[in-house]
Amino acid sequence: MSRLRPSRSFALLLTFSVTLFTGGCMSQNDAALNKPLPRKIRTAALSWAKQYTNVMAHYAGVSVADAPPPLESFEDCVGQNDEVADDGRFTLSYTVYAHLPQGKHIEAVRKVRHALEEHAVKITSYEERPARPEVLLYGYHEKERFSLIADSVKPPNLLRFSVSTPCFLPPGAEQQHF
Repeated sequence: MSRLRPSRSFALLLTFSVTLFTGGCMSQNDAALNKPLPRKIRTAALSWAKQYTNVMAHYAGVSVADAPPPLESFEDCVGQNDEVADDGRFTLSYTVYAHLPQGKHIEAVRKVRHALEEHAVKITSYEERPARPEVLLYGYHEKERFSLIADSVKPPNLLRFSVSTPCFLPPGAEQQHF
């Protein structure tokens, strides 16, 4: 069996990563606080969120409903120490609903759960309540840092699919440091 040798570029990347993650001349808190943010414009974030919630509905075997209408909420990013920047950074929470008899919610969200797990989403909380019947699923994609929800909501016969993005900085904006 042959052994793989790291390439020179990999070694440089590893050295750079160690310097970056150990903080170089900064404390680790300062480095984490001012870590470069991913860049995206609001319309692209919204388009992605719409697509992702539609895919979740597809895996559940339902269609997104027109009523109640989708909810979109752009918010300023708030840092660990309650700092709010003036550089245009934002998060987005986007929610859609689907009509489905309440007795079919658990089966539908099980399908969503299976699909999400196959696509690197970590299920952080999952609960089936057959007596009601209702289901709650919370997940997180560690690489892309977004969270999601698929659950039963009121009124009965309504499923919710929701995604929340990480903090994005608009392209061309200079990232404010703290």
